[in-house]
Amino acid sequence: MTGPAWDAFWSTLPAEPGAALWDSSPRLTAARHLPLFRDHADPSLPLVDLGCGSGRQTQWLAGHFRRVVGLDIAGAAVELAAASHPAPNVDYRRADLLDQDTVTALREEFGDVNVYMRGVLHQLAPDERTGMLATIRLLLGGTGVLFAQELTERTGWYVAELLAGGARLPKTAGLAAHFDFGARIAPAHDGRLRLLFEAGGFDVVADGDIALHTTERTAGGQPLELPTRYLVARAPARPRHPEEIHDGP
Repeated sequence: MTGPAWDAFWSTLPAEPGAALWDSSPRLTAARHLPLFRDHADPSLPLVDLGCGSGRQTQWLAGHFRRVVGLDIAGAAVELAAASHPAPNVDYRRADLLDQDTVTALREEFGDVNVYMRGVLHQLAPDERTGMLATIRLLLGGTGVLFAQELTERTGWYVAELLAGGARLPKTAGLAAHFDFGARIAPAHDGRLRLLFEAGGFDVVADGDIALHTTERTAGGQPLELPTRYLVARAPARPRHPEEIHDGP
């Protein structure tokens, strides 16, 4: 998924909170995610909200971490986030995290960071997913923790069945038309998100099923919830060089 495509998406979206399908209230998203990874994360480290979009979750997370950086490939999203969800300890930036120079510069500036990421991997081609996992490992360093919520095959089946059944879901249908939402949706088979990250060199410390609360309303007036997975992971500890190991003082 390219930056220009997402720029076009955010540029045409209404500016009010909740205009994007996934832009739910933080009490239904970040506030429910934080307890899943808080005990694993060092709050004194900066937190990177990877794919921050409108900044709605970023701003909420800034109340729980010393410094928060919202990154998005779409400049239009970054502009919206800075205008609509500022905070004294939040910095919003446009960044292509598949660009090695960009990632190296972030690493040099911030050192180890925690990473918060919702629904990013399914937007990427398989080789780009590999690159993104390498980026996240580098940003985490030896002490950072990742929280990720990701769509799986089951999400795709659920969306496809709803649309095929004639459900009136304009936000979901719009994403399906422009971004193949529901067709090329899964970075891993359901239940195998852990394996994807472990194969990418992460130590997974927790994972499970979780609902993605959307801003779409069903025919009955209830918020549409999509089945997804979450995981909490860290980069593996760096093996000590033999010269660093001593038998005594």
